[in-house]
Amino acid sequence: MANVRGGVFTLRTLSRLKKDENWFALSDVWIAPSPFMATVPNTGYFGGGRSPGYRSTMDKVTFTSDTTAAVPGAALSSARYGLAATGSSTAGYFGGGNGPHSTMDKVTYSSDTTAAVPGANLSVARYDFAATGNSTNGYFGGGLPGFFTTMDKVTYSTDTRVAVPGANLIVGKYGMAATGNSTNGYFANGGASGFVTARMDKITYSSDTTVAIPGGVLSSARYMFAATGNSTNGYFGGGYTGPVVATMDKFTYSSDTSAAVPGAALSSARYQLAATGNSTNGYFGGGSPGPTAQMDKVTYSSDTTAAVPGANLSVARYALAASSARANALPSTPFLSPAPSSPSVRYSDGSPPTPNTGYFGGGNPPVATMDKVTYSSDTTAAVPGANLSVARSQLAATGNSTNGYFGGGLTPSLSSTMDKVTYASDTTAAVPGAALSAATYQLAATGNLTAGYFGGGGPGPKTTMDKITYSSDTRAAVPGAALSVPNRALGATGNSTAGYFGGGADGPGIVKTTMDKVTYSTDTRTTVPGASLSVARSFLAATGNSTAGYFGGGWGPGVRSTMDKVTYSSDTTAAVPGANLSSTREGLAATGNSTAGYFGGGDPGPVATMDKVTYSSDTTAAVPGAALSAGRNVLAASSARANALPALDPPASTPTPVTSPGLAPAPNTGYFGGGGGAPTKMDKVTYSTDTTAAVPSANLSVDRYVFAATGNSTAGYFGGGLPNTATMDKVTYSSDTRAAVPGANLSAARSDLTATGNSTAGYFGGGYTTAAFSTMDKVTYSSDTTAAVPGANLITARNGLAATGNSTNGYFGVGATMNKVTYSSDTTAAVPGAALSSARYYLAATGNSTAGYFGGGQTVSTMDKVTYASDTTAAVPGANISVARFYLSATGNSTNGYFGGGGFPVVATMDKVTYSSDTTAAVPGANLSVARYGLAASSARANGLPSTYSAPVPNIV
Repeated sequence: MANVRGGVFTLRTLSRLKKDENWFALSDVWIAPSPFMATVPNTGYFGGGRSPGYRSTMDKVTFTSDTTAAVPGAALSSARYGLAATGSSTAGYFGGGNGPHSTMDKVTYSSDTTAAVPGANLSVARYDFAATGNSTNGYFGGGLPGFFTTMDKVTYSTDTRVAVPGANLIVGKYGMAATGNSTNGYFANGGASGFVTARMDKITYSSDTTVAIPGGVLSSARYMFAATGNSTNGYFGGGYTGPVVATMDKFTYSSDTSAAVPGAALSSARYQLAATGNSTNGYFGGGSPGPTAQMDKVTYSSDTTAAVPGANLSVARYALAASSARANALPSTPFLSPAPSSPSVRYSDGSPPTPNTGYFGGGNPPVATMDKVTYSSDTTAAVPGANLSVARSQLAATGNSTNGYFGGGLTPSLSSTMDKVTYASDTTAAVPGAALSAATYQLAATGNLTAGYFGGGGPGPKTTMDKITYSSDTRAAVPGAALSVPNRALGATGNSTAGYFGGGADGPGIVKTTMDKVTYSTDTRTTVPGASLSVARSFLAATGNSTAGYFGGGWGPGVRSTMDKVTYSSDTTAAVPGANLSSTREGLAATGNSTAGYFGGGDPGPVATMDKVTYSSDTTAAVPGAALSAGRNVLAASSARANALPALDPPASTPTPVTSPGLAPAPNTGYFGGGGGAPTKMDKVTYSTDTTAAVPSANLSVDRYVFAATGNSTAGYFGGGLPNTATMDKVTYSSDTRAAVPGANLSAARSDLTATGNSTAGYFGGGYTTAAFSTMDKVTYSSDTTAAVPGANLITARNGLAATGNSTNGYFGVGATMNKVTYSSDTTAAVPGAALSSARYYLAATGNSTAGYFGGGQTVSTMDKVTYASDTTAAVPGANISVARFYLSATGNSTNGYFGGGGFPVVATMDKVTYSSDTTAAVPGANLSVARYGLAASSARANGLPSTYSAPVPNIV
């Protein structure tokens, strides 16, 4: 009978279900989180600052008790000062900072955790600016280093940012303070070029417009101060006017007027402070001179201020920022919260799924940094709360299903420290009882569910083997498991029964192939010559699954990319060249899960590179989205799923849907990839909202610019480019993922080419290496293969051209010429009547089923329209791009074309062409995430592609 578990049934079917083994075991029953009524946190968060070094510290102020405590898990993703913050009822957004930075960090109040949200990064890197907002959006305005007027709007529901020029400040300035209520935001005073302003700018949120309100000018011109408030009033405190002041001004929203309230003056004069609060009180913390940890509390009902020492910051600092779930008139009533992102739990014992993540900690130069790799998305983020207890390098790590153990290393002095990383909370604590038997570095570690084994190392080298018993967090030396020879800088991995310690060195330049096997049940070691490495080397890394271990990279002599595979059942080793690392390196670290291993960091560099080894195919590829947060070497890694550790997961959903052929809508998005300035970055433009966000999982496999792209309804193909390459990357739209497709590589490496196509094939034409090409390559999508089609070669060798077309023909234009490719015959002919209106190069093109649009070029804003039915071209001045530029790119859908990026100067500008009216307008919300030139673009709906495509559709009864 069909599997009906989880379906609707009647009582009389119970016995039949059990008889047919379509019955749930209790251990298979899992409970998913549900929406719930959430209470708005009555707390404030003070983050970043300087004291005198840069800080990532996040302090949490509990308003009901006037107490403050540091929350390490909510520390900023990078230390910085001069940042700005605001937020919603659930999260705070901390943006920018001295560097300058464009980074946006999101603090989730319910979990006291912080994560970078790249889609919300500021449009321009800056510091010493201000922010406020309402329950749906945050507004970040002004700042240095450019005396900016820029106003960025962050939409909380999507974690995306758009510039809103209509809301720009009236005068470029920095060091202002901002607050507001549910309808308006107020940005007061600040420093401009050579003077301090005395002005108030008012943003109307509903229209994203800003005006100056003369009646709202504060009692004195000042800057580097702070503000917060409730639904009726804003309070602006402190600042620098020449002297430092304690002044508090009260701004009344109903009348747009301001007055000093002496009773609410700060307890001491200071500037470069931060403020937030709730509906009854404001909290002003930190600042200069000092720095100070001082916290002042303003009581709105009485317009009085008092110092609250219990709420002082955990670290004295200045130039920090603050947010709260109840500031700026945010509602304090409970609200329906969506289902938490936390995983399902097993009904029988409340156990969550085993984390499907890896942790990379420490490294050289000695750092405490801990990065977390999420395997399901191949992305990496720093988790400051899990940082090591002391910065160190040349350490080792292993662990079980719940915790990782990082031991030994250089600080730069030798260390025996053992740190325990709790995966569920992303926190780390030293466990002295598990400290190594001696201070050691250049050691290796592996283990099983109950114990970890840390072996070898220096100085020496050593044979020592220490065993960490996880249940008691204790360490004991196990002489019977000591290595066969003194050894250091080796690698280790294993399965549930044995660990394998391979390679290493016992003196300067004396590298080894030795493989020692530690049997866990007896705590004994044997040497297994058949499993010796294929090449002697040290400073390698290893990980694996239940059947095999992978030992990669190292030095021996010279830096290597070699990958050896140890088959546990036969204790034999063989080199697997297809799994070699993407680049030669040593001093890297590795961990993984049951299907893939991740090899991160290393030298020469140090680098942040992350390579993913797929065990089923013994192949390796770099995964840029999973790169470490910073380049480093001689680090260590652990995972809850490495080394054949048992994993707990909910059963697959049942029943499996039955599908029939049907039509699915093609994604209504465009992809802009690579280019000078961000050579692997992939941006995704959502046409319905005219917004753009970076999609790191779709980043290109190699750096490149001046290349080409086209695609069909399901995937885009990005080929060629500088440095001269033939590489073809395939971006799958449904998953926002990229994979190199070597079979589709171009027939010859080249740059300055272009591409277009229909639903079955893409055509990549022209280009340049040391001379121009006329070559036309045809990519067949169904097989991901490429072949040159000489009959379709361009009439003349050309580069710097652009192309678009419809379902039957492609048009390749450059200079004042136009070539037409007929897809059915793979032939090309010149069409003089469709020649461009003026000779130009390095332009871009896109279109729909009836016409193509060729825009920009060196160096004009001209837009030409090619009418396919008549093979004629005419300039359409109303559709000229907003800024004359070349080396731009374009794609679109059936109604609009999008022209993005270009130079020079290099811009992030996105122009939208409306085909029905032949008009163009800049759409700042869709600007590229990074300004760049020489990029390429594709879309599921450009070039006359259909808006639907054939796809399996579930049968619903």
